[in-house]
Amino acid sequence: MRAVVSPSSPTQDGRDRGLAPGAPTALSDHVGATPPTWGSAPEALAVCLHRPNRRRVALIAAVVGTALVGINQGGVLASGHLGWVVWVRMVLDYLIPACVSTMGVLAGSRRAAPEARQDSS
Repeated sequence: MRAVVSPSSPTQDGRDRGLAPGAPTALSDHVGATPPTWGSAPEALAVCLHRPNRRRVALIAAVVGTALVGINQGGVLASGHLGWVVWVRMVLDYLIPACVSTMGVLAGSRRAAPEARQDSS
């Protein structure tokens, strides 16, 4: 049985949580929710398109990609000599962390294959 706690109610020890009425809590949307898993290509696509996974991948790609652009293309950006090759490299600086993060999501959410039963008859 899951206890429902309103955002404005005090905690069990009587302390006020300091949240406005109706404010979302950290666990309010995810309590009891099971993240999707996959065992086939269509299910893997559904895991990749699952909103929390997309948001996580986008955040990682933005942070790591920005750092990579600064490291790899900082001198060219500072000099102002932006050719098409530099633009392609900058796109790849964001695309590679997104791909790696997506592969991490897929590796962490794959269902184990059912073990084949061996009859000893």
